Amino acid sequence: MAYYSGQQGELYIDGVKAAKVQNWSFTSSQEVLETVALGDTDKTSIAGMRTLSGQCRLFYYQNSAGSGGDVTKLINKCIKTGSGEGDGTAASSTTARLKLRVADGSSAGRYIEFYCWLTSISMSMAIGEVFSADVNFEANGAPTGLAI
Repeated sequence: MAYYSGQQGELYIDGVKAAKVQNWSFTSSQEVLETVALGDTDKTSIAGMRTLSGQCRLFYYQNSAGSGGDVTKLINKCIKTGSGEGDGTAASSTTARLKLRVADGSSAGRYIEFYCWLTSISMSMAIGEVFSADVNFEANGAPTGLAI
């Protein structure tokens, strides 16, 4: 029997392993739709929409000065510049393909992979702490890979 810790966690962005990830988490939920009619005495239901959402924290890490990195990759998918003040002509956001993986000793590991929209990015810098970015995401469609 084996237990896993954060040391076995990995995050892939568009197929490339992220360099410095502090944590990731996800939540999957299933809605249910009631199928009751007048006169029924017990509640019945069917499966409704599924949702997958989560968050991760990445350290702002670059191999060399000005080279960009994982945080830059994600920011460029979510935040777009416009051509001028208040013109509203910035490019549309794009989806990211994320793979949340646990290295369990097998070649594939345990993972879930999906396309997602980045719903928020929050960056913080403080004395005595590593510059980091908190990223929230929501899946766009069903997972494309799953081995849990």
